[in-house]
Formats: sequence, structure tokens, C-alpha cells
Amino acid sequence: MKTNPIFNNFRLFPLLRLLLQKKWKIFIVSTLFTFSGILIAYNIPNEYTSQVQILPELEIKEGTESMNNFKSLAGLAGVDLSSFGSTEAVRPDLYPNILQSTPFLMQLLHLKVFSIQHQREMLVSEYLKECRKKEILVKLVGESNKNELLISSPKMSELIHLNKEEDIQIRELHKRVVTSLDKKTGVITMSVKMQDPVIAATLAKFTQDYLLKYVIQYRTEKTQKDIDFLSSRINEAQKNYDKALFAYSHYQDMNRNLFLNIAKDEGKKLQHEVELAYNLYTQLATELEETKIRIHRETPVFKVLEPAQVPVKKSSPSRGIIIVAFTLLGLVFSIAIIIIRYTKFFK
Repeated sequence: MKTNPIFNNFRLFPLLRLLLQKKWKIFIVSTLFTFSGILIAYNIPNEYTSQVQILPELEIKEGTESMNNFKSLAGLAGVDLSSFGSTEAVRPDLYPNILQSTPFLMQLLHLKVFSIQHQREMLVSEYLKECRKKEILVKLVGESNKNELLISSPKMSELIHLNKEEDIQIRELHKRVVTSLDKKTGVITMSVKMQDPVIAATLAKFTQDYLLKYVIQYRTEKTQKDIDFLSSRINEAQKNYDKALFAYSHYQDMNRNLFLNIAKDEGKKLQHEVELAYNLYTQLATELEETKIRIHRETPVFKVLEPAQVPVKKSSPSRGIIIVAFTLLGLVFSIAIIIIRYTKFFK
């Protein structure tokens, strides 16, 4: 097996002598790297993280006895049918997807918040733009002012079309708003990282409210539509009942002393229409009340374990680690350069 000629002639003690001879160069390079690390570390703004923890309701409906027996038989065959009994329309493992969706992040961008750093209210999009100006790379290179114009077209009215600035901010929020699920405990943790602690807590509270509203609306949307439909039908049924009752009462007043069979038949017909209208009205009213009870039962319950708080301590950056890392990098870099440059010393 062939080896590198440098390592064939490599000796430990000559290397140590060489490093001792070049110790000042190593010290100077390491010091320069250390000062660079200090400069970079203290130019990175502080980041604050606010967390919210919630425990969603996971309700399982018990099926009929035959269905339970069928599940037992399916279990023996290696088929899991337990998920068919779940009433959770939006599973908790889908919550992170909801909070990473573009519609939600667009709402965050247009949310008005109060910034301690700027001592005024501003949109989240404006705040992110101000934060971007503080980034080291943007300070050195600058930021392009070119911005895509929104295309005006009737066919695009229902489409999401982001300009360049909005696309950058959406991707920034993707990294700053993080949602995780603990599969063992079922606890949902939502964390928001921002340079302003008040904005971080505000967005964490908004994220919590958005998720709860989204899940509740998803679970109860169909039932709510049934309630709206039944309410309109009840109003119509009540009008028909009132009209039929008025027609029957008017007929009785006008034909009180008549004993003709035709008059009696007409009276029975009007009375029958009143009964039908009343039965329909009472049936719809009963169904409406049952639907209202059902929407109450279908509304999920969330327990907020840890509400949004304004963070007191910064979560990043770890300036000490950055400085130590740059110092070690300078040390390794200077030693490597010396070894490469003076490999003939070992020959």
C-alpha cells in the first residue's frame, strides 16, 4: 500500500520544533481569527424564543359490538382498523403542516404588532424588512431593490402570487415559526423566534389562536352548514304554517253556517295542510336543536399547558461558542498552513 511521501518522512519532534519556531505566527493568526469571531458574534443580533404548549383532545368513538368484534378479527389478521373509530378530523401530526402553510404565513406578514426596538406599531413584514437590514451579509453586499410586480389578470384572482420581498419573508417565517408534536404525550409545542421579545410572544399567541380556530372550524364546518340550512328551512316552514293556518281560519269564519259536503271537504283539506305544515315545522325545529347539540359535542377541547410569554433571556446567539470556534479555527488553519508550506522540513 502506497502512502503519501510527506507522511513517510513525518516525524513528531521536528513538527513540534517547527511549531515552536513559528509560535508567534500561530499566535497572530489565531488572534486575528479570535477578533474576527468577536466582531461577528457581537454583530449578530439577539434572538428571543416564545413557546406555547397545548394538549389537544383525542376522542375515540366506541363502535357497535359487531364492529368491535370485526376489529378484533382484523387484528388477528394483522390489519389495524383502530383509526376508523377516531373522530379527530385533523390529526395532531398535521398541525405543523397547517402552521407552515402559505395562507397562515401570509396572515402573519400582515399582522400588526408592537415593537420594543422601534417603539411603535408596525406590520410583521415591515419588521422583518428592518431585521434583514441588520444581517452582516446584507450590510456587506447590499440588497437588491428589484421587486417582481404582481401580474394583473382575471384568471389569477384566486391564485397566490408573491413578489420577491414577500417570498423572502415567507421563507424567513418558515424558519422562525416551528411546531412540533410529542407523540408519546400528545403535547403540541409552537415556538416563535424573533429579535424582539414582545413580537415573539405576540406571534406565538396568534399562532395558538389560529391553530385552535382552524381545527374547530374544520371539525364543525359541516354541522354549521347544516344549522344554517335548517334555520332557513324553519323560517320557510313557519311562513307556510302561518299561511295555511290563516287560510283555514279564514275559511271557517266565512263558512260557519254552511252544511254542504263540498264545504266540509274543503275545510278538511285546509286543516290537513295546517297539520302537515305544523308537523314539518316541529320536525325541523327538533332536528335543528339536535344539530346544535351535535356541534357542541364535535367542538374539540384544547388545554393550554404553557401560554405565550414575553421571553426575558435571549435564546441565541451563543457568542462564547462562536468566539471559541473562531479561535480553534485560526489555530488549526495556521498550523495547517505551516505544515503545508514547510513539508520539505520533514524530507
